[in-house]
Order: sequence, then structure tokens, then C-alpha cells
Amino acid sequence: MNNVDPLDVDSDQYVTLAEAQRRTSRSRRTVLRWVKAGTVRTIERQGLRGFHLADLVDAEAAAHYNAARTRKP
Repeated sequence: MNNVDPLDVDSDQYVTLAEAQRRTSRSRRTVLRWVKAGTVRTIERQGLRGFHLADLVDAEAAAHYNAARTRKP
């Protein structure tokens, strides 16, 4: 069996859903909601979906900023 990561084409730019969840500390539902909203780009390779890492970082930062901004003192 070949140990090459199917997402290796852009392995430093795209991560799996599990890794996206781990890096953002967000649920699967939230990550997929960001994709549906067009906030996070994805690619598909050999039946696996890759999530754009920079988009995930930006989405997480925006979510954190919005949560802090709407918090009442």
C-alpha cells in the first residue's frame, strides 16, 4: 500500500476534517457551516475532502472576534 497522503498536493495548505476540527476547536457542524457559507474553501482528492488551512484560521479568528464583540459586560 502506498503511504502517500491523497491531499499531499497541497498538504501544507489543506487539512482533513478531523484536523480542521482539532486546529480550530470547533465542531464538525461549524466547520461544514463555514464551507457552506463560502468562508472555507475545500478540495477533493481520491474521495477525501481537504479544508483550506488559511481559510480555517481566518474563520476561527472572525468567529472569536465576533463573539468577543457581542459579549455584554
